[in-house]
Amino acid sequence: MQINSFSDVDVALKRLCEVSVGIEKINGEVTLECNRIKEARKSEVERLESEKNFIEQQITIFCENNKAEFAEKRSKEFTFGEIGYRISKSVSIPRVKAKLESLISSIKAFGLAKECITYSEVPNKEALAELKDEDLVKLGLKRVVKDNFRIVPKIESLEVGK
Repeated sequence: MQINSFSDVDVALKRLCEVSVGIEKINGEVTLECNRIKEARKSEVERLESEKNFIEQQITIFCENNKAEFAEKRSKEFTFGEIGYRISKSVSIPRVKAKLESLISSIKAFGLAKECITYSEVPNKEALAELKDEDLVKLGLKRVVKDNFRIVPKIESLEVGK
């Protein structure tokens, strides 16, 4: 498509709208077809998930009953996979604001703030963009001004044009 005038641009924009609508139509059909296939195979997937969960549960029960076998070596390698125990540590942090503030105060009081509290300091780009050029230079920054081109098709206009 050769564009030599602004009327050619308008024709190109119309075609862009048509192509965009075509893409969305195909994507919609793909989604519907995927949903139809998922729905058709749903009972099969549920049956296999149930079997998978049962097998995992049986392996877990067996291993719990034979946990002494994992005392020295924490995992066992088999032809079709690996099983094992892994120690994990976690601490539940309160979500209630008052309890969280109390916890932070306690951590500070015990002198553990450096190890147990994280602080995130990041420059505020929006605020920096509002500074004067002289101030940006003092900070070792410079303003970048771009004239970005954009194309905004009006798909709703396709109906009017028909």
